[in-house]
Amino acid sequence: MPSSALAERRGAPRFRSDGLLVGIRVKGRFGRLEGIPADFNRHGVALVLDQPLAKEKVVYVTLNNGRMRLENVVGIVHNCIAQAQGFRCGVQFRTNSELQFDKRHIEHELQILEARFKTFPKVG
Repeated sequence: MPSSALAERRGAPRFRSDGLLVGIRVKGRFGRLEGIPADFNRHGVALVLDQPLAKEKVVYVTLNNGRMRLENVVGIVHNCIAQAQGFRCGVQFRTNSELQFDKRHIEHELQILEARFKTFPKVG
């Protein structure tokens, strides 16, 4: 669970992400990591991975909740902390990045996905 200081720095609430599947592809690496999401909003996701990600690393995120799938959402790793169950990594989406394809569509789809999770209790 995030600290109150972390929760206060966030510009928007995060929501439980039950049923969300998250894949991460690290820029410059082959392969993909599957993570267990801890929370989500249209600006980012926190997830638990089995290996660490370097802070400031550019990543491409796939989000899938069964009814909707978003691929190659550009993000940047803001933090990655070792925990008993793996590494909790915070990824901020960077849809305004030059690397982001179809920016408006991705931003619109992230808003729709966030609306689906707003029914769950807030995190932090």
